[in-house]
Amino acid sequence: MPHAPLVSPGPPLTPDQRRRYARQLSLDQVGDLGQRRLAVARVLMIGAGGLGSPVLTALAAAGVGTIGIVDSDSVEVSNLHRQTIYSMADLAQPKAEAAAAALRAHNPLIEVVAHQTRLTAANVQELVDDYDIVVDGTDNFATRHLAHDAAARLHKPYVWGSVLRFDGLVTTFWVDGPRGGTRLEDLFPSTPGPDEAETCAMAGVLGSVCASIGAMMATETLKLIVGFGEPLFGRLLVHDGLDASWREVPYSGSVPAEAEAAAAAAVPSSDTAPRETAPAEALPPETVPVEAVTRDTSHSQVPTHAHPAAAAAEPGPGSGTPEEIDSEELAALLADRAAGTADFVLVDIREPWERDIVAIDGSALVPMAQLLTESARQVLDPDSRVILYCHHGTRSEYARGVLLDNGWSDVTHLAGGIDDWVRRIEPGKPRY
Repeated sequence: MPHAPLVSPGPPLTPDQRRRYARQLSLDQVGDLGQRRLAVARVLMIGAGGLGSPVLTALAAAGVGTIGIVDSDSVEVSNLHRQTIYSMADLAQPKAEAAAAALRAHNPLIEVVAHQTRLTAANVQELVDDYDIVVDGTDNFATRHLAHDAAARLHKPYVWGSVLRFDGLVTTFWVDGPRGGTRLEDLFPSTPGPDEAETCAMAGVLGSVCASIGAMMATETLKLIVGFGEPLFGRLLVHDGLDASWREVPYSGSVPAEAEAAAAAAVPSSDTAPRETAPAEALPPETVPVEAVTRDTSHSQVPTHAHPAAAAAEPGPGSGTPEEIDSEELAALLADRAAGTADFVLVDIREPWERDIVAIDGSALVPMAQLLTESARQVLDPDSRVILYCHHGTRSEYARGVLLDNGWSDVTHLAGGIDDWVRRIEPGKPRY
């Protein structure tokens, strides 16, 4: 179905623009008018990671006039295998600023704005309002909902992608799209608790799959700006890198069973072995990672926990216990425990390979999938005070809810996980 261009064309192209974009100008679907639309378009990229890298590179090369980059993280060596916009020289640099510098060096004819900040409820409206279209390559549903809902309120298109292992997903949501528009809730009508068990940091991701999905997200963005092709409204594009397949799953206001099943199949339970051929979901960091759909947990040792909003509305076990503590508070508690004035169990719920990289001294390892086993109860008795930690705090927040739902009454988790601990307490230890 033909769709109107998202922006009006800008002023006539300069000789430099004509030379740079000559091969693109020769496309009938773009031409002079389309390139002038690109030159005045404003695109907000949320997340400058594995998906953000190919999206940003493609949009800058195509001549999108203004590109905003939102990211609060810094570049780490483990990013480089898939976040190809960075180099060794960028290590420890703020991602938004390093990515912006790379784009400016590649194309001096465009403007790039670095928003080195975390997307929050306080700033999302102002950020989104300043752009024509939002592209989301983040890796958690809390941020995705913030970005999507702001885009919906402001009637901006929202291009979304996710990757995990060898699989990827792409679609475009827009409340002003055809047939009444589409929203994130149409594809993912329910969001489980913030379980990070199947993120790229845990399960891994092939860098070239990030490039494939990011390229499709960039193409969707260019199509919307210029007004050519058939955008992915009501269509979920599913990529399986292992069998080199691309397939399309339709969805609408009421999610068809086929679409729900396809998305769910792409998010395996945390204690299942990686499938050799998964349809795809997830991710992010890079991307969804995951989190999107109601999972089949019939074979999982860790039951699905209620969404945090619902849990907060219902008083129950742990209601008098702080939900989280920060790294400084944990350090003080560990000192008190060493002095004999505090009693608690510090539990590392990550996988053994993660603990081999770095751990907090004085903690016990109980991988998340084993939390409710009998052997785990010998470490974290339901009557004991328990403090959980993981990599970034997402899994431990989820695990806290699982324990509270299953008989524990005094459970807290470390906000920011061991990554925050190393940053603030033991900077000499490795990060991953």
